[in-house]
Amino acid sequence: MKTKDIILKYLKSRYDSKLEIKDFEDKNQCFDIITNSNSINITIEYKTRYFYIGKNDKFLLENDILVEIIQSTPYIKNTDLKKLDTQKLNVAIGWFYKCSADRLIYVRTLDNIFYDLIDIDFKIFKQWLLNNMHKYKLQYSDKTTGTINLILPYNSIPKPLYNYEKKDTK
Repeated sequence: MKTKDIILKYLKSRYDSKLEIKDFEDKNQCFDIITNSNSINITIEYKTRYFYIGKNDKFLLENDILVEIIQSTPYIKNTDLKKLDTQKLNVAIGWFYKCSADRLIYVRTLDNIFYDLIDIDFKIFKQWLLNNMHKYKLQYSDKTTGTINLILPYNSIPKPLYNYEKKDTK
């Protein structure tokens, strides 16, 4: 099941079965989708983290989310600060700083099957994390563009800020 299908199913079961979604993922850097129900619009940023048995499934049990702080460290590292390009710098800054969504929905999959979902009140979460960022570890990944992520155990997020749903295993 695709991430958007998982999110749509979740939103309809949690909020409103008649909820509509409009996709803006490739149209801006502030949010991915807008939901509408009863004349109320909610902007949502979503992230998916993929785990595979025998490859990286041990990280699934760490129950954390990765928050992208910097997306392209080589650009920042290799550019004369007097010659920074605004567009390239905007891309290099991680989604956390650019995002202005109401909600962050973080989906985790195991072997491409829905495992769990964390629905976070992003506006309050962002303020909370900016004030508590120093408490968490950073991780550098050179797999794509040289990304710096903050490793955040989701149980350290204040409980009123998120809803957690796990795949029904019955």
